[in-house]
Amino acid sequence: MVESYNILIAGVGGQGNIVCGRSIALAAFRNGKRPVLGDTFGASRRGGSVLTHLRISDIDLGPLIPRGNADLIIGMEPLECLRAAVQYGSKRTQAVFSMEPIHSPATSSKEHTYPEIETIATSLEDICGEVYAIDTTPFLDQIGTHRVLNVYMLGALAGLDRLPLSVEDIQHGIMQIVGLTGPNRVAFDAGLKMGRNLSRGTA
Repeated sequence: MVESYNILIAGVGGQGNIVCGRSIALAAFRNGKRPVLGDTFGASRRGGSVLTHLRISDIDLGPLIPRGNADLIIGMEPLECLRAAVQYGSKRTQAVFSMEPIHSPATSSKEHTYPEIETIATSLEDICGEVYAIDTTPFLDQIGTHRVLNVYMLGALAGLDRLPLSVEDIQHGIMQIVGLTGPNRVAFDAGLKMGRNLSRGTA
């Protein structure tokens, strides 16, 4: 039986899913593993659904995670995280998601109703073995840009210790892709602190 650690990053276009996946992949490569990436897209425009598949193993694997076999789902957007969990989640899955919604034209115009975040979290808990909801909005508003959400989430994952990689490995991966200075440095450190607080139950 092939052993792999399967990570699914769920969000919408413009949130930095691919940067997040590539950063983790480089971190895994530094750790002597063989990461393989695959992306699937919904609408091919900013704001469409994006799923980034990342499989970490000691051998070469296919790029797409089999259904129900995600070990970790990183939700850059709450509803996209739930949609991913329905297809790829199980009680083996840990889900860590940003609570900040990205509204589609349909929900913005009230044509469809966006579910309450608490409802999404409860549904995720029904599917997954462990769920962490992270209120990213206060930090992102304070720093004045939402473009660092992906780095913040990577910091939170490092703090929660939910990746089979060290903090140093993850930092190395980020440095290779987008750098780890300025707002990225601030975002990673803030996420790291948040993740550690959640792990201790003090957030």
